[in-house]
Amino acid sequence: MSVTLFEFELTVPGRLQDLSAEIPPVSWEVWPLGPKWLVRCDGPLDDLRALSAHPAISNVVEMGAEPTASFLYAPSASERRLLAETARWGAVAVPPIRWRNGRTSIRLVAPHEAPSAWWRGRKGGVRLVQKQRAEPPELTGLLDRPVGVAPSLTRRQREVLLEAVRLGYYRVPRHATVRDVAQRLHIARSTAEEHLRAAESAMIRSTAPLVAARERMATSTPSGPDASSLELYARFCAELDLYVQLAIRDDKIYRVTFGRSRPPGARRGTHPYLQRILDHVARGTDELQDLPVELDVGPFTRRVLEEVRRIPSGATRTYGEIAQRLGEPRAARAVGNALAENPALVVVPCHRVVPSRGGVGEYSGAGGHATKVRLLRTEGALDEDPSA
Repeated sequence: MSVTLFEFELTVPGRLQDLSAEIPPVSWEVWPLGPKWLVRCDGPLDDLRALSAHPAISNVVEMGAEPTASFLYAPSASERRLLAETARWGAVAVPPIRWRNGRTSIRLVAPHEAPSAWWRGRKGGVRLVQKQRAEPPELTGLLDRPVGVAPSLTRRQREVLLEAVRLGYYRVPRHATVRDVAQRLHIARSTAEEHLRAAESAMIRSTAPLVAARERMATSTPSGPDASSLELYARFCAELDLYVQLAIRDDKIYRVTFGRSRPPGARRGTHPYLQRILDHVARGTDELQDLPVELDVGPFTRRVLEEVRRIPSGATRTYGEIAQRLGEPRAARAVGNALAENPALVVVPCHRVVPSRGGVGEYSGAGGHATKVRLLRTEGALDEDPSA
């Protein structure tokens, strides 16, 4: 069955229209990613650098030496409506959607041969730029990068990567090995490993700017109507010789971290949650289990962190014991990886998880091993300083 590929140019009211009209040398490419859109900008380097100071944008990430920048964007109601009305027509938008000089260019794949009445009568000067019939195989190149972050991979790299996903190689804990992937594709193990590592490397490099943008949004001082409503607090903790940094959202703990210096934008007052954390670090007597925490993590990591919250002060568990309690006895290493993502140090006491071989092991918070030892000693779980 053939479909029709349309390309329209129109005006879509919203901040992207205003920004593209305000900075005409820059082109804006958009990949919708649910409630947030990934926006990539190309143009003169000076104009791109100016974006970081623009009051409407707070999380620009420059990507290498190329004159390109990206940021996460919360679309306006009119911009979201563009995709909603497209879906009602039965069409699918082919990313990227482009903005330049206040105008929008969008490509749609539809099972219809004529634009809908909505497109023909839409305000904003809709212009049909292109219309062509296409067979599904001809759309492969268009739809190969639907989210705007997938890199260019060779055919074999795609096959190996997709087979690894199907077999559960990337599940936690893993349900398959590279050898399993190779056997399914009838290729040598070394060949499968080479293609898989190349694909992983390309994926990581391409998604790093998006990860950096999200991290900057999560930790930056809130500003503007679309910014996260985080309240930031920080107090110096003499027992750790570090600042304890607390982020609150909707009266829940969003993040607890340690730092060498006071973060910019932190409030001067002390939040009651922060005071309880400081008191526990000093005395080790408050379990902190009643403090509400927003765990913005994956399902397995959430299970690990919830189990770790049950460890009482003065006690420790090994990574293997946590894995056993979760019904995943071979997932000790995965437990360690999950604890490295702990967003709320001390409140989720990942410092109470230690290796079975002895010692206290690694710690993701500032100060590493020394900080973990101080916390465990204050809680009465250590009598003397062990080696990692």
